Amino acid sequence: MKNTSIVNILIENINVDQGLLEKIDETIEKAKEEKREIARRLKDYRKDISTFLKYADEDQRQKITELGFDFSESENGLNAVAKLAYDLMVKVKDNQMTNEELYNAYVNTFKNKGDAYDYTQFNIKCRSLFNTQRLLRKKGKDPKSSRDDIISINGRVEKATEPSTDSK
Repeated sequence: MKNTSIVNILIENINVDQGLLEKIDETIEKAKEEKREIARRLKDYRKDISTFLKYADEDQRQKITELGFDFSESENGLNAVAKLAYDLMVKVKDNQMTNEELYNAYVNTFKNKGDAYDYTQFNIKCRSLFNTQRLLRKKGKDPKSSRDDIISINGRVEKATEPSTDSK
């Protein structure tokens, strides 16, 4: 008889805890959805602030910085990786090299090669150079790989590849 009451208590405890767990899961899911919504709004605010930052006075800029927004990238348009890549392009002969050569030159600027971004991240960080047309990309032989793409400072490749207007 004594064992039956212990088992009944265990069964009741399990039922109660399973019910509590379901309620907690629902609460967690609701909190995650609320978090996603707030994160989306903050992302939108960041876009808005970066657009209107040029109109902010020094006091407003300070308040924005205190809120954790860093706009050093948006003020000059380049992140540190893109700036370094552009500087490397300026120094190279004819201001052009393959994408892989540019990446390798970037990696070689580090004492510890592990501190450099991987190839994919490097290319993502350098997109602003192409979006602002500071650099141009001419597709290489392999359409599935960007490693043999020819990267050049804007103006060099464009002049060499412009079609002649005399034929029309």
